[in-house]
Amino acid sequence: MLDSRSAAVAAPPLPRASAPGVLRSIVRAHRRTLALVLPAATVSEVVELLMPIVLGLIIDRGVLAGDLRLTVLGAAGLILLRVIGVLLWVWTFLLSQKACMYERHRLRVGLTGAVLDPRSRPVQRPAGEVLSIATSDADKASDLMDMLPWVVPSTLAVLGAAGYLAAMDLWLGLAMLLGIAVMVVVIRVITPTLSARYDDQQSQAAEAAATATDLVHGLRVLQGLGVQSRARATYRRRSRSALQAALVNARYSGISSGLTTLVTGTMLAAVVVLAALRTLDGALSIGVLIAVVGVARYVMGMLQGLSGVPVWWASMSTSARRVRDLYTDLGRTVDDPELSLDVLTTQRDQRGDARTDGAGAAGGAVHGRRGAAGGLHLPQLTVADGEIVALACADARDAAAVVDAVVGRLGAGARVGDTPITPADRLRLRADLLVEPHIVDLFDGTLREQLATRAPEGTATEEDDAWADRALHAAGAEDLLRILPEGYESRILDRGANLSGGQRQRIALARAVAADAPVLVLHDPTTAVDAVTEQNIAEALIAARRRTDRATLLVTRAPALLQEADRVVFLQEGETVVEGLHSELMGREEYREVVRR
Repeated sequence: MLDSRSAAVAAPPLPRASAPGVLRSIVRAHRRTLALVLPAATVSEVVELLMPIVLGLIIDRGVLAGDLRLTVLGAAGLILLRVIGVLLWVWTFLLSQKACMYERHRLRVGLTGAVLDPRSRPVQRPAGEVLSIATSDADKASDLMDMLPWVVPSTLAVLGAAGYLAAMDLWLGLAMLLGIAVMVVVIRVITPTLSARYDDQQSQAAEAAATATDLVHGLRVLQGLGVQSRARATYRRRSRSALQAALVNARYSGISSGLTTLVTGTMLAAVVVLAALRTLDGALSIGVLIAVVGVARYVMGMLQGLSGVPVWWASMSTSARRVRDLYTDLGRTVDDPELSLDVLTTQRDQRGDARTDGAGAAGGAVHGRRGAAGGLHLPQLTVADGEIVALACADARDAAAVVDAVVGRLGAGARVGDTPITPADRLRLRADLLVEPHIVDLFDGTLREQLATRAPEGTATEEDDAWADRALHAAGAEDLLRILPEGYESRILDRGANLSGGQRQRIALARAVAADAPVLVLHDPTTAVDAVTEQNIAEALIAARRRTDRATLLVTRAPALLQEADRVVFLQEGETVVEGLHSELMGREEYREVVRR
């Protein structure tokens, strides 16, 4: 049927884009905004640059010349320039911040959609690391829209200031251009080091977040083993590593800022001294000296801000690379049209419409649509509508390979009805196919909410809990209503942290039964319960699923489930050895040894 080694087969790797791929995507997504913001922000910076130049002209042509009219008009012009500059700055700031916030939302939602999309590849990353990338790194990469509307106009304004100084006096312009060149060299040298340090910092922080997530999820187990102190020590060690990486990054960032400040300060001091000397020589007027000092002061402020560009770029490019790598691991891209905000919203609405069609008639229309599923087909194994088949695997890897084939992770030729289970078809098969894995995941919420996770709309209501009663009965979990203090309103913590292993497993099984999927695949659904409970579950589960428009595959070695199945397929070394009733197969020694383990 399936070679057990096929479980390790992965999809071919996608070609990796260059590191700034996510940043290019951000720029492309906001071309129109940038086309408005960059010119307006440049004009705003030019206005700021013109303020000391105009002031120098007013002093020379108005104050020193004794022209009151020109002085008054010049003062009014300065006020008007200031108002224009402020209004342009406010407008560009609002537009850039709106784009930045939108981009953060787009990356976070897109990554979350890619992780949850059944068509994506499974990733071998800790949940804490994925969370860190989808939040912290997505936010930092989006800061590009906050940086560009300031860096580009500031750079142009600084070059314009250098041109003005060169026009006033060649040596002043050369002094400023020399300082700018030195600063560019310093930035070029330190940026790769900052990127590497920041990458290490983010990696260490992600590991600490992953450790914290694992510790929280396994809190009851740790308490039961009495190893809380060791767990704390593990997290303390990871957190300390993250702290050390952050301190090293901060140290290098401080060195970067100090070097650029030294360069800019030396350059501007040289410009002011040269201007003063040229004024004393009579080459420059008092107004020009004031203008040069004002321009130099403006340029120093701009260069101080630009000196932080290496740190910003290191954080943004590193975070963008981590976002891109996660997308690549998932087999998706940041510009995947299926992960756009509009498409995700439309898909959600369409799924809601499909689930509610006919729900008022006791779900009859939903059942009618689902009844066309046509059963489950795997190589050498078919589960027809109305049939309950058990698959007993001598090797647990074979069982995992079968489940992977059903969820579409392997190219094993599996089908639901006539529809192949491929990455492209996983999404539309969600309503017809449900795979309940061996590892149980429960979400924070009430017991009713747990069971209603995939229950058809119109059946999971608070007014009538008959659907939930049936699901709990099929999972042998009616006793939970007596054990849990508030019945269906009892809160279940994340991953069922306040439940035992058997209780979690039975709730997950009840959730799967409540979904009433046409094709249901259960992987070892009773390993955490005792033999008596397992027998009760087997009888109730089979009774609940024995319908003409339902197909059920049980991947299990549990004798009680095997006994109740319509047919048992025995798989050994990736090949079907024999099939038949459980009572018949018990005469075979190799089968008997497997199911009695």
